[in-house]
Amino acid sequence: MYDLFQNYVGDLNKLREAFHSELEATAKDLSQAMALYASRNDAALASFMEQAATRGAELEAAAAARLNQFRGAPAGADLSDDNEPVALTAINENKLRISTAAERAVADGLQVESQGGRKLPPARSITLVKSEQVQSELLTDRAAE
Repeated sequence: MYDLFQNYVGDLNKLREAFHSELEATAKDLSQAMALYASRNDAALASFMEQAATRGAELEAAAAARLNQFRGAPAGADLSDDNEPVALTAINENKLRISTAAERAVADGLQVESQGGRKLPPARSITLVKSEQVQSELLTDRAAE
């Protein structure tokens, strides 16, 4: 009986050691996978930040060009020295009317979109109508009780 118990304890120890070694291997694989994921995540974040900075510079340049046009200066004019008089560009009446109409259309479209989300659908009343077959089944069930 004692030998049987010793064999059982020995088998349990072997199972524990096998489980422990599998657990260590799995932890090592998981650690490597997480390190790879972290490095890829860092690379993706750096790429995104670079793209965002580039896009921000492009938007800033476009906004400066639009401001120059608003002030009557050429789109590529430098705004660093505001003391000098700005050279006015020739105004084309057709272009001015078209751009004004386009800006109004965009503004009207934005206004319609912003107001469109605020309207609630009209309330509907719901009435429950039972068919004659359902009513007759209910009456027969009640009569049977």
